[in-house]
Amino acid sequence: MVTSRSKKTESNNSEKDLPKQNIPAPPKTKTKTKTKAATKIVETAATDTQDDIVTRSKNFALKFSLLKDKLKADADTEQNKSTITLVQNVTTGSAFDEINPEQTASKKPTITPGCDSEHLLQEKWDTRDRALNFYDRQVLDFLAPKMQEFIARQEFLFVASADRNGECDCTSKFGKPGFIRVLSNKYLMYPEFRGNGVFANSGNITENPHIALLMIDFTKDTVGLHVNGKVRIVTNDELLQLADKLPQDVIEEIHQEGKKCPERWMMIEVEEAYIQCSKHIPLMQKLDKKIDWGTDNIAAKGGDYFQLMAIPLYDRLGGDKAMEVCVDLFYQKVLNDDLVSPFFKDIDMASQRLKQKSFLAMAFGGPYHYSDADLRATHKPLIEKMGLSDEHFNRILEIFKETLTELNVSANEQQSVMEILESTRDAVLNR
Repeated sequence: MVTSRSKKTESNNSEKDLPKQNIPAPPKTKTKTKTKAATKIVETAATDTQDDIVTRSKNFALKFSLLKDKLKADADTEQNKSTITLVQNVTTGSAFDEINPEQTASKKPTITPGCDSEHLLQEKWDTRDRALNFYDRQVLDFLAPKMQEFIARQEFLFVASADRNGECDCTSKFGKPGFIRVLSNKYLMYPEFRGNGVFANSGNITENPHIALLMIDFTKDTVGLHVNGKVRIVTNDELLQLADKLPQDVIEEIHQEGKKCPERWMMIEVEEAYIQCSKHIPLMQKLDKKIDWGTDNIAAKGGDYFQLMAIPLYDRLGGDKAMEVCVDLFYQKVLNDDLVSPFFKDIDMASQRLKQKSFLAMAFGGPYHYSDADLRATHKPLIEKMGLSDEHFNRILEIFKETLTELNVSANEQQSVMEILESTRDAVLNR
């Protein structure tokens, strides 16, 4: 995975920073604080005028210079001393180029957008002049009027986020033109509707509030817009408390019934906005398509388009590594069970673990095979010496099902695996 990082140095103004989201539902005692934060954002949007935009645009260079100077002076030296190893396929044959901590440590204040490492690569690969030209002409820390107009026309956007460890996820959001609301030149928000229930991006946001948006116009101007910033999750109830400060269409959408009603909203504070150039964006023709927003219809959602169900569960779960996790958890349970643990006393568990891993791989549809003769020969001594019976076999199945449940294997997949294991009963018990 690639660690996601915003190009712009974070603002040190704590009043403007959007707070981190906590995974548990917030206690009632914190509702007022959250509402006040949302109130401040919406009030900023409500009082923003065209004169404000022009003034802010004219003074941007000076304000940005002062901000960057202070940020660089106050920067945490430990954060600056990061080592980035870049994989590079070049004609010199060198596989790795290392940027050491001394290089990435800021030497002097700068008003240039972007991180220290990207500046170093611009120097290394001789693109500094080109990059500076782009920064000067195309990068803002707010939404210019034309950017706001562009956003209001869009019907989809790409959203990228990363958790605290840098594990990334990128998704897409769709809606009718205007579903992305521009609240001011510093804030925008979009609705979240009922989806697959995974919450990959939302989960990332609760750990790391940085977000990257990309909107592309494929059907008219063939140009795109990047918006990077900080995000917070806002509920419908929070927004309704600010109804007098919000666009009327937001309130109307919140009051929609059923699947047309947003479940929550993503509110973004803009830190960086810049163009996605047009030269490689194809011009496409938009065709009519009936869209059933929020549907659970499998066919309408694309069904098993990539035919994953034809791939063995063994591979879909992660192959041998998944089997190792499963076997380890399974044997923890078996060795602590009064009924079946005696069968594993004085047994070479390392060898037994390998056998069980192969057996489970077979049950999951993996590349291993056990014949009836193998199973009969392996278990015959246990029947003759220790009385292995249906009672013990049933208990093993119960423990294995508990293992699958704990590992979040779906009920349908569990049933398939249990049927395979049940089919070995007569061979295991030598009947």
